[in-house]
Amino acid sequence: MHHPPAEERADMRPPLPGVAIIIPCYNASQSLMQTLESAIGQPGLTELIVVDDGSTDGSAEIARRYLPADRVIEGPNRGVSAARNRGIAETRSEWLLFLDADDLLTPGTIERRLAVTENADVVACDYQEFSTDEQGAPILSQIRGIDWPALRQDAEKAIASHVWITTGALLYRRELVETIGGFRPDLPVIQDARFMFDAAFHGARFVASAHIGAQYRIAAQSLSRRDPARFWRDVLLNGRQIEALWRERGTLTSDRIATLRDLYDNAGRGLLRCEDQGFFEASAAGRTLGLRQSRHARIATPLARLLGLRVAHGLLSMMGRP
Repeated sequence: MHHPPAEERADMRPPLPGVAIIIPCYNASQSLMQTLESAIGQPGLTELIVVDDGSTDGSAEIARRYLPADRVIEGPNRGVSAARNRGIAETRSEWLLFLDADDLLTPGTIERRLAVTENADVVACDYQEFSTDEQGAPILSQIRGIDWPALRQDAEKAIASHVWITTGALLYRRELVETIGGFRPDLPVIQDARFMFDAAFHGARFVASAHIGAQYRIAAQSLSRRDPARFWRDVLLNGRQIEALWRERGTLTSDRIATLRDLYDNAGRGLLRCEDQGFFEASAAGRTLGLRQSRHARIATPLARLLGLRVAHGLLSMMGRP
C-alpha cells in the first residue's frame, strides 16, 4: 500500500464536518480564477486550499486574492499526486473533494453530495465536458454519466476497464483516503483513475448523487495528449500493479483476467502507435494471462520483432489495424 511521507500525513485531531476542496495547481493562471469562483460560497464547504506545485505564471498570486495566505501552499514542482497529498495533510474536513485548477463545480453540488453521504465512502455524480471560445466563454458539450450497474457488480473490474470519473465529480471520505495512503506519484498521468480503483480495492461504498456536479475542461494540451507514450506506459504499469494485487488477494477471476487482457491490448496498441518499446512488455503481459490475445496483438508482435516498431506500425496502419 502506498503511503505519503510522514510529514505529509494528516494530524490526529478529529475531522471537521463538511467538505474540504483541494485544488492542485501548476501554471493555471488562465483558469484558476474561474475555478475558485465556482468553489467559493458552496453550502457545506468548510475548507478550501490551493496547493501551488511550482507555478511560474503567477497562479499563487491569483489564489491569494481569494484565499487567506495560509490556504495557499507553495512548493517545488513535484507533480499532482504530491500536491494533492499535501492538501490532504493541510486539511481536516471529514470529506475531501479534489478539484483540478481548470475544472468547475456547479452551484449547490457539495450540498447535494453531502445529502447522500450517510452510507457512503465515495459519492459520485455526473459531469459535463466543456471547452472555451476565443473570449474564454464556456462551450458545454457532452454529459458523462456513470455506469452504475457495472460499478455495483464489480467496482474494481469496472474501474480497471472503463469507468472513469473526473475528480471534481467525486467526494471521498477522509478515513478512506487515509486508508488508501494518498495518491500515487509513480503514475503521473492516471493517478486519479488508480486512486478510484484503490478506493474500490479497500471496499469503498460508492453512492450516486443524481445531478451534474462538475464541468470537466477538455484541454488540447493535456498530458495524455502532449505525451501519449507516457500515458500508455502509465496504463501498462497500472495494469501490472492491479494484476499483482488481484493475484496476491486471490481475486483474479476469469472476468478480471479478460479485463486485464483488454487493458494490455489497448496499452500495446497505444505504445505501438508511439513506437515505444513498452509495446513488447504489454504484449508479454497479455500472453501470460493464458487467454487468446486479440488479432491485432497476434499480428503486431511478430511483425515488430522482425521489422521493428516503426515498420510494424506502418504496415498495420495500411492494413487498417493501427
